[in-house]
Amino acid sequence: MISKYLVRDVMKKGVVEVTLDTKLSDVIKTMAKYDISSVVVSDGETFWGIITDTDVLKHYNDLDKTAEEIMTTNPITVSPEAPLEKAVEIMAEKRIHHLYVKSPCEDKMVGVLSSKDVIKLFSDLIE
Repeated sequence: MISKYLVRDVMKKGVVEVTLDTKLSDVIKTMAKYDISSVVVSDGETFWGIITDTDVLKHYNDLDKTAEEIMTTNPITVSPEAPLEKAVEIMAEKRIHHLYVKSPCEDKMVGVLSSKDVIKLFSDLIE
């Protein structure tokens, strides 16, 4: 059903970034503003990690914590050229809802593939 698709065909292009010293309260506001469930933690040049809605739920009672304190470091990433089937397998096996898409030619996040994106594709293909 999805064997002809690559990650780049389904991913959301671009990412929303916060800095290492961004307070959790501001991370939450950013996620709400853009209606997203994860952000990249970066200093503009280096990718340090991600914060997902699950991270927020774990730390919601301490809004003064920084992104650096709550982020997930070394998240699993995928190439935009990867087969979508492989990305879905990784997400299911690792029980994750977000796969960040890393440019193969530079150390830069170019997008994100979420379980929501995959479910939408499944729905479109079923119709």
